[in-house]
Amino acid sequence: MESLRSNAGHEHDHAHGPAEEPFVDEGPTQGPPEALILDIGGDIGALILYAEESCLGMEIDLTPVGAPRSHHMHTMIRRRRAVNREFIAGVYPELVEGTYTVWGIDGHPLGDVSVQGGHVSEFRSGNCRSAQRCASA
Repeated sequence: MESLRSNAGHEHDHAHGPAEEPFVDEGPTQGPPEALILDIGGDIGALILYAEESCLGMEIDLTPVGAPRSHHMHTMIRRRRAVNREFIAGVYPELVEGTYTVWGIDGHPLGDVSVQGGHVSEFRSGNCRSAQRCASA
């Protein structure tokens, strides 16, 4: 039987800054398309949140409409590869049917999106900031 070692007391040499830097994921630019597994059916749906390149590595929050933002779930925006194109998006693979508020990285809502069980919904978040969406509306 293999023993497990604890990392308690493990020292590391990177600095912890006051704010978390976004993860930079250049994503797949070659090779076969990515496979996503969406666990949908019954009252469970999924959401694809399309974004601009400036959002790469950002985490976009989602809450049921009316719920406090502190009760959020999030996904990372990353580059994805389909059969005939690349796109930038975050994926929420398993959401209970309902209406959700999408939160911008500036802390303000980008809008609401409806998710239906057994279906994949889509939302276009632009540059992931509410000010940009208001200016173009």
